[in-house]
Amino acid sequence: MDIGLFAAHEEYGPTTLLEHAEMAENAGFDTVWTSDHVHPWWHTGAECGAAWPWLGSALERTDTVRIGTGVTPPIARYHPGAIAQVFATLGAMYPGRPFVSIGTGESMNEVPLGYEWPEYEERRKRLVDACEIITRLWDGERLDYDGHYWETNALKLYTLPEQRVPLFVAGNGPRTTHVAGRYADGFLTITDTEKYTERLVPALEDGAESAGRDPDEITRTRQILVSYADEYDEALESVGFWRGVPAVGFDQEIPDPRDIEAEGQKMPLEEMTDTWLVTTDPEDVRAELEACDEAGFDEVEIHSASPDQHSFVEMMAEEVLDHF
Repeated sequence: MDIGLFAAHEEYGPTTLLEHAEMAENAGFDTVWTSDHVHPWWHTGAECGAAWPWLGSALERTDTVRIGTGVTPPIARYHPGAIAQVFATLGAMYPGRPFVSIGTGESMNEVPLGYEWPEYEERRKRLVDACEIITRLWDGERLDYDGHYWETNALKLYTLPEQRVPLFVAGNGPRTTHVAGRYADGFLTITDTEKYTERLVPALEDGAESAGRDPDEITRTRQILVSYADEYDEALESVGFWRGVPAVGFDQEIPDPRDIEAEGQKMPLEEMTDTWLVTTDPEDVRAELEACDEAGFDEVEIHSASPDQHSFVEMMAEEVLDHF
């Protein structure tokens, strides 16, 4: 099973995240995943650099680690043809290393730029459009596409990589997971192993079979949330920055980080342990990874909110990565 590290543009500036990518490669991580947002999930002390220029720098700064997004939303601000061109170019420059994940997005990426925030069903249809456009452009088509929302007019990519860039679809419910089964090379989820096994695996397999694809060829990745420190209270305090995610959720139209933070501050820190592994013991991290391995995941992407990322990566190198 591969292990990846999440580079959070919401919490760190882009230069610091370049250092994190280098640390991850040197420590033995297989992948680096990064967020792709306009606004962050918090206001106080937050950052929010642009993912696409950072990806080029991170790929140039490292040698072998695979690097991509989780998640780039093709809802309004990004035309799927632009996504296809950007990642095809990265693939041509850094063969076998870039990947891209697409999903149904969050309002913080669309509303601040003047776009409306559609309901889930509309966003899912736009995601299907995006899958069609990206995969067909990467197949080399000159594409006239008149979709539910997105269109192309004789669009062709003149620079394609020799090795195809993996396309991931991210989802936490059966309907988006079904889309992943139909189109994606990989599937990314943050759901727990029980829901994944009982509800998402059947949806993934059904989607793949409906498109005549082998579901076993779809790479399956789970994001886990970890905060590690020598002192438990420090590890717990550090996850406070991320309270906006469970307080607001992915579907609500609350695009202003100040409002997200206000909602997050109502949540007691202790409730974050429902979704975050807050620990002082590397064995807890190993156990979490082993559970993902047993559930059939091919990769785990670790989002670390640890107060000291250097210490977390060092711990992973010394205590965890060799175990897998």
